[in-house]
Amino acid sequence: MPLISTIYRPLLALALPLIFIQLCQASLGLIDTMIAGQFHYNDLSGVGLGSSMWTPVFIFFTGIMYVLVPKTSELVASHKRGEIYRLFLQGKKAAFWLAIVGFLLVQLLAFLAPWMIADAAVATICKNYLHCVAFAMPSLVYTLLYRFISEGDSTLLPIVKTVIFLLVINTLLNLVLVFGVAGMAGLGGAGCGVATAISAYIAFLMMRNWVQKSVPEISQKAPLKSCDNDAKKILKDGFPIGVALVVEVLALTTLAFFASSLGVKQVAAHQIAINIAMVAFMIPLALSSATTIRIASLPNAADYLSRRLTAKAAISLAFLYGVIAALVIMTFGQLILHAFSHDEKVLMLASGLLLYIALFQLFDAIQIVAAGILRGLQEFMSPLLVILVVYWFAVVPFSYFVVNYGWWGGSAGVDNIWLLLSTGLALAALVLSINSFRIVNKKVDLFVASEA
Repeated sequence: MPLISTIYRPLLALALPLIFIQLCQASLGLIDTMIAGQFHYNDLSGVGLGSSMWTPVFIFFTGIMYVLVPKTSELVASHKRGEIYRLFLQGKKAAFWLAIVGFLLVQLLAFLAPWMIADAAVATICKNYLHCVAFAMPSLVYTLLYRFISEGDSTLLPIVKTVIFLLVINTLLNLVLVFGVAGMAGLGGAGCGVATAISAYIAFLMMRNWVQKSVPEISQKAPLKSCDNDAKKILKDGFPIGVALVVEVLALTTLAFFASSLGVKQVAAHQIAINIAMVAFMIPLALSSATTIRIASLPNAADYLSRRLTAKAAISLAFLYGVIAALVIMTFGQLILHAFSHDEKVLMLASGLLLYIALFQLFDAIQIVAAGILRGLQEFMSPLLVILVVYWFAVVPFSYFVVNYGWWGGSAGVDNIWLLLSTGLALAALVLSINSFRIVNKKVDLFVASEA
C-alpha cells in the first residue's frame, strides 16, 4: 500500500489529465482520416499524406513553444508571478515569427505535393488539403502560446475545455464540408483542410478567453522594453526540444512516402495503421511526460530510492498498457478498420498489419517511457541519439531498400515496412530501458555509499 500511495498514485495523478488532453488532440487527425476514408480511398490517402507533411512542422513548433512550460513553472515556484507577463510577451513575439514561417512552409509543401506523390488524383487532393491547412497555422501556434503558459501554471482546465470543444467542432465541420449539406456540394479531402482551419481559429479564441481568466497576469497592459532578444532566446532554448520531437515523426512521414510508391491502396492501409498506432500512443506519451515531471521533482540525494521505484513503476505501467493495447487491437482490430474504409482491398491489406500495430504499441510504450525517465534525470541527448540511430540509420534505409528491391528476392509490401518498424522499436526500447536503469542505479549506489 505505501508503494501505491507514494509512487503509483502521484504518477497517475499527473498522467491522467495529460492522457485526456493528448487523446483529444490526437483524435483530430484521426477524425480527418476516418471521414475522408468514408468519402473515398483516394481522399483517405491524400489527407493522410498531407497530414504526414504538415504535422512534423506543427510538432516542431510545439517543441519550441513547450519551453514556456518550465519557464512559467519556475516563475510560479519562485513566487515571481508578476514576471509571467514579460514571459508571455516573449512567447507572443516568438509565436508571431513561427506563425509566418508555418504558413509559408505548409503552402510550399502544398506546391511540392504533386512532385512527391506518384498518383495524380491523390496528389491533387493532398495539395488542396494543405493549401487550406496552411491558414490554420497562425491560430495553432498562438493556441500553443496560451496552452503552455496555462500548463506551466498547472492550470489544465482551460486546455481540457478547449480540446473538447475543438474535437466536437472539428468533427461537425468535417462531416458538413467533406460530404456537403443542404444542396452544398461536398469538398472531399479538401473539406478536411477547411474544417481544420475554421476549428483552429475557434479553438484559439476559446483558449485565449479562458487562459486570460485563469492566468490574469498575461492580461496586464504595463509597458515593457522590447522583447526581441528574449524572444530569440525562447526560439533558441526551444529548438532542441522541437528537433527531439520531430525526428521520429519525420521518419514516419518518410515511411509513408515509401509506402505511396507501392500503390494507392497500400498507402491507404499504411495510413490507417499509422492513425491507429498514433492515437494509442498518446497514453504512453502522457505517461512519459508524467514520469519526467515526477522524477525531476525528486532532486535531493535522499530521493534517489524513490526515483528508482518511480522508474520501475513507470516501466511496469508502460508494459501493462502495451500488453492491453496489443490485446485490444488483435481482438477488435477488424471492427476498428471498418471505421476507416469500406474498400475490401484496403481492409485486407490493413488487417495484415494488425499484428505489427500491436507489437508497435508494446515496444513504443516502453521506449517512450524509458526516454521520459532519462529526461527526468537531465539526460536529454540519449533518447534523441537512440531514436535517431534506430530510425534514420536502420528502419528508414532498410525500408527504402525493401520498397525498391523487394523482400528477400520477393515483392515488397507495406507489411515489410511495419516489420522493420516494430523490430527497430524493440531495439530502442531495450537500449533506453537498460540505459535509464543504469543511470538510476548508479545514482542510488552513490547515495548508499555516501551514507555508509
